[in-house]
Amino acid sequence: MKRLIPILDLALFYLKEVLFSNLKVAADILTPQHLMEPAMLRIDASGLSNRQLCAANNLITMTPGTLCADYDPETQELIIHAMYAGSNPSEQEDLIYNTYLKKIRHVF
Repeated sequence: MKRLIPILDLALFYLKEVLFSNLKVAADILTPQHLMEPAMLRIDASGLSNRQLCAANNLITMTPGTLCADYDPETQELIIHAMYAGSNPSEQEDLIYNTYLKKIRHVF
């Protein structure tokens, strides 16, 4: 039962992220102006097991507007391309670290 709550938390969080990301990408495609502010983000992934890295890679890549491009084993960072990084990419890096990676750590 202890493990079920983090799994449900991750599943609901991910479904919400996919829904909102799809809406954001669709709105950007359907409107004449582009809202994209792409950037390459570096997310600290130190302490993640191979299984956790695989889950993080897959979940981030399957979310519309983001793509896990690489993993740097020397710095232990995920390198992510985000279409909507905004004017301050470090905020987006913190958001991914504090949501995706923390939830993945609890589940896997």
